Amino acid sequence: MVEHYNITPEFDHYAYMTDLLGRAGKLEEAYSVWFPLLAACRVHKNVDLVEKVVMRICEFDSGNISVYVLLSNTYSSSGRYKDAANLRSMSSKKVDRKRPASSWITVEKKVHAFIAGDECHSCNDGIINALHGYSARKYGKR
Repeated sequence: MVEHYNITPEFDHYAYMTDLLGRAGKLEEAYSVWFPLLAACRVHKNVDLVEKVVMRICEFDSGNISVYVLLSNTYSSSGRYKDAANLRSMSSKKVDRKRPASSWITVEKKVHAFIAGDECHSCNDGIINALHGYSARKYGKR
């Protein structure tokens, strides 16, 4: 942008690009726009911009702990040790509350989501039988 148009990209440029990429389903590319900006902000100790970027990322991915780590490191490198400690404490509590990952299976043309070790699903027996059947077909054992 600087080379072709003599325009230095600002926060809004990054925000618009990530929004466009996100709407197009190109989430990895959207992240590739934000994270270099975060790293540059840390090097230049631009805490205000890091906070803005983190807030934008959290709008579509609040569970991404690496964003909080970058913010905490930026606080530390800027001498804001208390803010860094508070953020680390908050993010560790956030990780504890994170929903466990779920798996999905189709049984009799109906999709069911379940969590490993959870036996409360109304179709628990059907799911287990379907998984055993799949395992037997795939690996030749039961």
